[in-house]
Amino acid sequence: MSDTPTPAYLVVCGTTIGEMDPRYGEHAAGVAEKAELAPIAGGLVGTKVEVLEGELPPGETLLAVERCASVEAAREFYYSPEYQKAIEFRKDSVKIHFIAVAETITEEEMEAARAAAEAAAG
Repeated sequence: MSDTPTPAYLVVCGTTIGEMDPRYGEHAAGVAEKAELAPIAGGLVGTKVEVLEGELPPGETLLAVERCASVEAAREFYYSPEYQKAIEFRKDSVKIHFIAVAETITEEEMEAARAAAEAAAG
């Protein structure tokens, strides 16, 4: 087992309710870089994002997926004083439905799950 942190994914879903204050980006950019956040997928629902099951509120709903160094790095980003200040500049432009962080599933975990499923099947 490695001591290297397992990469994680930050998933954000929200609905646009106004113009984004440019101060949000100014406050969020540095701390996002420190957490090694890297956008990998996302966009407006109905354009670059398709909901296959469930419903989202009406309006311009967006979904963003960003890779980060680890779950801990994502937490440090979100709870940092810099990002908490940035939220003040975002809250009048986007109604957040959720922000979640998910740890990457390792090959070892996948193999263990397969083995457990095979053992359970008999």
